[in-house]
Amino acid sequence: MANSSKLDPRVVKTRLNLRHALVFLMQSEKLDDISVQKITETAHITRGTFYLHYKDKHDFIRRAMQEIIDELFDNVMVTHDVDSIAEPVKVFSLNKAFDYIEKNSDIFTILLDRTQNNDFYRQLYTRLSDEMINYGKIMHDELDELDVPLKVQVAFMTSALLGLIAQWLNNGLIYTSRYMTSSVAKMLNAYSGEKLLLTSFFDYDVKPQIRL
Repeated sequence: MANSSKLDPRVVKTRLNLRHALVFLMQSEKLDDISVQKITETAHITRGTFYLHYKDKHDFIRRAMQEIIDELFDNVMVTHDVDSIAEPVKVFSLNKAFDYIEKNSDIFTILLDRTQNNDFYRQLYTRLSDEMINYGKIMHDELDELDVPLKVQVAFMTSALLGLIAQWLNNGLIYTSRYMTSSVAKMLNAYSGEKLLLTSFFDYDVKPQIRL
């Protein structure tokens, strides 16, 4: 989790156990039907310990989902140097993202199932949008003019990527993470052509490969 190094290892372990318990319960129950008692029993901790860390179930769920999102972005955001900009810019590595989601597919398959839980999707959508908007503002003078409002471009790309990831998970990861990265890279290249557009927020390293 973000800033976990500053926390007591016992606190980190407790919160992680609670998160694992939540995801486990969501495999068979709707979020509204999962009680604090079920969460604590599954995590093998007391209700008293739970309330030392969280106000209530909703506070726990919100913070647990945010921690998962923070960990995702800690793993997938990389910095690039741009000659005309003083500070390095952060971009979203598709290679790292598909690899990370593939390795943690049990968690993301459940959390991105919008029929059961829309909160995680909304939080993830907001975070990805915010990162992309920030990139677009920093790179404004470098990007080619598209005559489409920044927020419209962001909404289009965020929805497309998250929808693709959700479908990939729901279909049982029938394509490898490398193949998914390569496919998205091809679509982004076809869309942007020779122009430097907001699509440059997505970073990738694609080598010739055989479809697996």
